[in-house]
Amino acid sequence: MALLRTRLALSLDGFIADRDGKTDWLTAYPAVRTGLDSFLGEIKTLVMGRATYDRLRSDAGGRWPYPGRRCLVVTSHSLDTAPDEVEPWLGDLARLAASLRAGTEGDVWVVGGARAIRAFLDLGAIDRLDLAIVPYLLGDGRRLFRPSEIGGALMLRSAETGAGGIVTLSYQSAP
Repeated sequence: MALLRTRLALSLDGFIADRDGKTDWLTAYPAVRTGLDSFLGEIKTLVMGRATYDRLRSDAGGRWPYPGRRCLVVTSHSLDTAPDEVEPWLGDLARLAASLRAGTEGDVWVVGGARAIRAFLDLGAIDRLDLAIVPYLLGDGRRLFRPSEIGGALMLRSAETGAGGIVTLSYQSAP
């Protein structure tokens, strides 16, 4: 059974991007990439929102940065000129989560953005949440956790201090 996982970096004040959606402030912290290659080795499928997909394509000059991995883009519109492994998901997210758990080899990375991650959290569909807390204060920007009326407990799996003062926290769904 596949696990649905989220892994991302955020500023100490809780932002995943600046006001314009950019993450270039992370380039000063190369240790954020530590562990990404081994993490990606466990990932066979990606799920992301449309804005994240568009930003990834734009940042990579139109190339797809995750070749060879299936990607589902949660969107309400078709995807023009998408790479072969990328497909739109227009349906119910609970159905998607159940389908991915039951029928996917390897784990699933719910990449982002904040709206997609929040939607999966609200469904109780995120099995593991890994956060790299970067010692940088953005002051304003796009928050990881959007407001929601649905709460829930998580259980800490591990906490590690890394290079550059980055703290990585790993949580799992509480039983």
